[in-house]
Amino acid sequence: MWKAPAPRSYTGYFDAAIARLKTERRYRSFVDLERMAGSFPSAIWHSPEGPREITVWCSNDYLGMGQHPAVVEA
Repeated sequence: MWKAPAPRSYTGYFDAAIARLKTERRYRSFVDLERMAGSFPSAIWHSPEGPREITVWCSNDYLGMGQHPAVVEA
């Protein structure tokens, strides 16, 4: 009679993979940014040392269309 295989724990595998990404500095982390309407591509980064103004060089809004008056009005 067929017997189901024992369930595997993948936690160790994923923990090692994430640790490797962090070691290689390729682990993606998200930061707390505050976008400023009308001042694309500037934003405020709420860092552990306190807020500071930064320039966002990559985003889903790379053309700045999120600041278009029709989008803001909507």
